[in-house]
Amino acid sequence: MRIAAFATAIVAASALSACAPSLADDVDLADVAPDDIAFVGDSPIYPNATIAENIAAADAFSHLAMLVERVGLAETLGAAGPYTIFAPTDAAFDEVPQALREGLGRPENADRLKATVAGHAIPGTITSADLAARIVAGGGRWEAQTLAGSTLTFRQDGDSLRISVDNGTGVRVTMADLAQANGMMHVIDGVLLPEG
Repeated sequence: MRIAAFATAIVAASALSACAPSLADDVDLADVAPDDIAFVGDSPIYPNATIAENIAAADAFSHLAMLVERVGLAETLGAAGPYTIFAPTDAAFDEVPQALREGLGRPENADRLKATVAGHAIPGTITSADLAARIVAGGGRWEAQTLAGSTLTFRQDGDSLRISVDNGTGVRVTMADLAQANGMMHVIDGVLLPEG
């Protein structure tokens, strides 16, 4: 039993040290208990790293990391906040139609791209329990304004939490309550796109 626990600690420490260079120098990974590290795919998410640091370091969020940097949100999501981000994985971005991805990537659509990316984050630290309570208090739905000024609508759909932005596409939370040094992360199975 002790050998298994020791082996687990060594593996966790190895994983931490292997990932450490991709995080900012001020993130102290030695203070993170292995049980406090969440994984999105093979990517560790550290509770004492900021949203921006975790997104930048996680292979599962390479598209999101590139876009956060491109539209100038890395500084915001690396600041004290707090913020809650609804983070689409690379697989979610891959489901966005190619024509739409190309359109958003054009220079003339830079403001729309920034609004789309910033539309995945809201001010404050909001857990799944907070969301559930607010949905109940709101008679089955709760709305929150994003960093882009768009409106996210939250609904409970059986065991799933559904989110849509400005009456656009609806997505589902697939992993909830990934604590961050400056807020909270919830992983979603799609990209939040406004209608039109």
